[in-house]
Amino acid sequence: MRIVEHIDRVQSRLGRQMLLENPSTYLLFEESTMAETEFLDEIARRSGCGLLLDVNNVFVSSQNHAADPDAYLASFPLSRVAEIHLGGHEEETDEMGAPLLIDAHDSPVADPVWALYEEVIERIGRVASLVEWDNDVPDWPVLRLEAEAAETVLDRASRKAAA
Repeated sequence: MRIVEHIDRVQSRLGRQMLLENPSTYLLFEESTMAETEFLDEIARRSGCGLLLDVNNVFVSSQNHAADPDAYLASFPLSRVAEIHLGGHEEETDEMGAPLLIDAHDSPVADPVWALYEEVIERIGRVASLVEWDNDVPDWPVLRLEAEAAETVLDRASRKAAA
């Protein structure tokens, strides 16, 4: 698999494990022989890379394709997750007038994304987490509140995971 060769080359050059992120998607393949989660697991298994679970990407893709984000997470190889990303998204409409979410990193983390994040932390315990905000970056107090919200979820869900 070509992607495994590329990951091996990068990891060898850096001398450390890299993390591969699940994408946000806007179109589906007409045909596929492997689910995305199975593909990510296979790449990680063959290359030794870890996975970066972007929970907002799970939500965005699920909404865009009328899929169940809980089913996606149930099939995701959570044991390989070394970091989690959270972010905001934009709500748009496509050319047919249907809702379309864009992973924009330009707004607060949405409530459904926080809920998915908490579910993941309850399953795997505390893991490095980052709130991404790349566009229309607000003043520090807003960013701090997002970081504190993530810490609150980490603490609460980690306690549940340990129980």
